[in-house]
Amino acid sequence: MTSWSRKGLLTAFALAACSRSDGQSPGDSVDRPDAVLPGAFTQVGNVVELRDGRIAFTDLSQKVFLVGDFARGTVDTLGERVDSLGAGDSARAAYEFPGHVVHLAGDTLALVDFAGERTTLWSEAGRYLGVVRLGHVAGRNLPLAYDAAGRAYKADYRGVMGGLEPGQRVDFDSVPVVRLTRGAATADTVARLKLPPLGPGRFGEQIRDVPMIFGGSDLFGVLPDGSLWIARAATNSVDWLAPDGRWIRGTARPYQKVPVTQTDKDRFMAAAYRSGLPRNLAIEYPFAEFKPPFSSALGRENGEVWLQRSRAADDPVAVYDVFGRDAAWLRTVTFPRHATVAGLGRRHAYAVLKEGETQKVARFALE
Repeated sequence: MTSWSRKGLLTAFALAACSRSDGQSPGDSVDRPDAVLPGAFTQVGNVVELRDGRIAFTDLSQKVFLVGDFARGTVDTLGERVDSLGAGDSARAAYEFPGHVVHLAGDTLALVDFAGERTTLWSEAGRYLGVVRLGHVAGRNLPLAYDAAGRAYKADYRGVMGGLEPGQRVDFDSVPVVRLTRGAATADTVARLKLPPLGPGRFGEQIRDVPMIFGGSDLFGVLPDGSLWIARAATNSVDWLAPDGRWIRGTARPYQKVPVTQTDKDRFMAAAYRSGLPRNLAIEYPFAEFKPPFSSALGRENGEVWLQRSRAADDPVAVYDVFGRDAAWLRTVTFPRHATVAGLGRRHAYAVLKEGETQKVARFALE
C-alpha cells in the first residue's frame, strides 16, 4: 500500500470514529455550567481532571499543552512547542503535536505527542518527568489508554492498514486490542473491536475495499484497575472485561437511525483534506446509509461509560446514554446547545462550548 493511501485510510478511521451526530431523548438535563475558563481556544482535545480540581487539556490547533484552574480563573501553558524533536531530546520538556492527555497513578500525567511519536510524563504541578518507553510493539500508533499500573492499551491496526498489494481484497472484520507493558517485547491481546462494514473506495487508479464512513466502529477505554470497556456499535451496548478475565456482556438497545446526508459527506471530506488527504488524486470513500448509534465514548473512574448519540448535522444538542459497570443502561444526559463533553471527573463533566469559530472550556456539576 502506498504511503498516501495508508494515511488516507488512517484519516478515514479516525474521522469516522469521531464524527458527531445526535438525536434527542428524555432524561436528565444539564442546563448551565458552574464555571468557565477564561480565554478562547481553537480546537480543544480531551480534558483530564486533576486531584485538586484543576484540569489538563490540549489545543490541537495551537499545539499547546494547558492546565486550567477554575477557582483562580487561569490557564497556564506547560512545556515548549517545537517544530521537531531530535534523538537526544528525551530530557527536554517539549512536544510537536500534543494530542491526548491521560491521568496515570498518583499525580502523574501522560501527554501523547502525535507528531513527535512519543508519550511524555508530567507531574500535576507541571514538572517534566521523562518519556514513556514502550517501543513500537503492535505498530507505531501510540496508546491513548493506560491503567494505574502503567500498562498501555491500543488497537493494533497493522493487519488492517498495511502490507497488501494495490487492488488486493481486504478480508477482516475486527482488530485486536493489545495491552503493552513497559520493557516488554511483546503485547497481550485482550479484546477485539468490530470494524464498520466494507465498501469499495477509489484512491487514484486503485479501488479497494475499505471500512464505510459512518459505518460504526467499536470504541474502548480502560479504568485504573485495568477493567476494559468496549462500546459496541452493532448493538448500541457496552461490554466489560474484568481484570480477572471475566466478561460482562451488555444488552442491545434500540436507537433512532439518523440518515447520512450529502452535508455529512461534504463535511467529512473537508475534514479529511484538512488532515492531509491529497487533493491531486481522485478519492472516493464509501459512506453508510445511516449513522451508527453513537459517535464517541468517554469513560469515568466510577465505572460509567457515556456514549454520545449520533445526530443530524444541524442538530446542536448533544445527548449521552450512560451505562454502568454492570453493562446496564443507567440514564440519559442532555447538554445545552453547542456543548460537547470532553472529559468526566469525580463530580463534574467538562465540556467544550462552541462560540462561532472559537471554543470555551466549561465545567458542569453532575448529581
